[in-house]
Amino acid sequence: MALAKAAEPAYGIARLINEGYGKPDGKDETPIDIQYGKLAEWLGVRKHIPTDWRKMLQAIQAAASVEMKSLPADFDQTASVSYFNATEIRDRLAGSAEKGMFGGLKGSAGTWDKIVKAYEKQNIHLAEAGNTLIRNVDFEIPYFKKQAEKTQHQLSDQEHKHEEYLRHAEAATKEFKQECAELGIKGSNIAKELAQLQQQLPGLFQDALANLSSPVIAAAIDHYAAFTAYAHSTTASAAASEPSSMLPQLHAVKDSSLTESSSSDRLISFSTANLRLGGAPGIMEKEADDSANGVHNEIQWDTAGAEPSAPQQLQEPGNDGDAAVNADIDWDVALEPSTQENASYSHGTDAVSPSEDADISWDIDITETAEEAENGDLDVDASKSAPSGLQAESDAHAQAWPESVLRLSADSSFRTAFLDDLYELSSFLLQQVQELKSGGHEALATAAPESIQRLSLSSAQEQSEAVGDLLSKMTSKKVRQLVLIKTSKQYLTRLVRALEQKAGQHDKFLRLARELQAKQEEQERALRSNAPKLLALVQDTGRIKTYVEQAISALYNGRKINVIGEINNVI
Repeated sequence: MALAKAAEPAYGIARLINEGYGKPDGKDETPIDIQYGKLAEWLGVRKHIPTDWRKMLQAIQAAASVEMKSLPADFDQTASVSYFNATEIRDRLAGSAEKGMFGGLKGSAGTWDKIVKAYEKQNIHLAEAGNTLIRNVDFEIPYFKKQAEKTQHQLSDQEHKHEEYLRHAEAATKEFKQECAELGIKGSNIAKELAQLQQQLPGLFQDALANLSSPVIAAAIDHYAAFTAYAHSTTASAAASEPSSMLPQLHAVKDSSLTESSSSDRLISFSTANLRLGGAPGIMEKEADDSANGVHNEIQWDTAGAEPSAPQQLQEPGNDGDAAVNADIDWDVALEPSTQENASYSHGTDAVSPSEDADISWDIDITETAEEAENGDLDVDASKSAPSGLQAESDAHAQAWPESVLRLSADSSFRTAFLDDLYELSSFLLQQVQELKSGGHEALATAAPESIQRLSLSSAQEQSEAVGDLLSKMTSKKVRQLVLIKTSKQYLTRLVRALEQKAGQHDKFLRLARELQAKQEEQERALRSNAPKLLALVQDTGRIKTYVEQAISALYNGRKINVIGEINNVI
């Protein structure tokens, strides 16, 4: 009994050994997971590929590259060499290829069949597939995806920038038109229009000086003169006898505006000389001083020793005697008694007959004139450089303004002195208003003359406002700008350049917008062309992964093979 029990396990073992174990079924086994990046290494460790598979792969690819050049024209000869491309080429050629006695392919199809078999021998094609998976998953597909994301981001930024350029172009146009409107120009010819703006300066001064002769400002000037005479008692008699000495330029402009209607001839002579001489301040100051002193002599040009004579009719050579002008300017012509009777003057083919009373002598002392021209105070070519029509228009325009207005427009020193008087009067009136408000004026009320005591707070405020309004008009932004345009060539040049630059901003931003739009279109085309490439690359990677899993599974009796890793996130 005991022997029988001991023999049972041995019998069972012997039975199992005699019966043997069946071959394992791959479907019942645990799947094999292989990292896509270590596929070739995994095959090499398990002796499915030789150790020198890289050299063998290079030899196969070299032979395939040579055969690629002899393919028909309907084949893509630029495609990369791989096992899958070789299989596709062989299958396409096999449809029209001849077969040998044993069914083998001949010609080019037979050559490609040998290349495919060389790939399959020792599983070289699986090692190549592993390299292809690494290249596609780690490099090719991420590159196309990053490139697509980068292009999308750039397109979004460029869209915003394109809209910004259009807004800047519109803003630049609006700003340019606004500045042109402030300057009073159209903007079609900036340099010419800015140069013509100085013709508006006399009109602005005329408007500002319209209220200079008003009773309020006259009372303010009289009060200032009386208060100054009272405050400086030592010179009170002189101030009372000559009140204009307190604010000389202000009085000069005020008196000139009151008596302007009686000096129209002088107005024309002054304005014409001013424009033709380029607005020389020295000449205008001299005329203004002579006018203030009651002297109405014409301009003298170093006429020592020459006797005054009636205006002569001077005839320019070559004008056929038609253009005769009244010569009220002495040109330092010395008339020698011994030669007056037999004088003659010739110029080219024209000659003055001996019956003329005098030879024309050009003995002109040009020392002062040269110094003035060197200092920039005299522009002797102004009448020559300006067109006749423009000069006539300027003359007609200038003759419409009073002499005081033209002097303020052209004489910077006189204009500065006039503004100094206005500032002095305005400061004085502001101080008077403060004293009347605080009661500090009462201490002087008992000792001051009656003309000073009569000033009330309301009157002082009215006078201060009137003078302040006149001062603000004389120093407005428009006036200052026109004065700079008239007196400073550098400012005019900078202003022209600034306006031209702003005028070009519109075209600049539009050009940038067009360039950006062209770049956008190019990137969109590149994005559209890369999308099919990326899709084809992903599909090829998935197909290679499936083939590798099936091929390795066949080596292990159908055991499930999984190629794992980042490849599953890519495809």
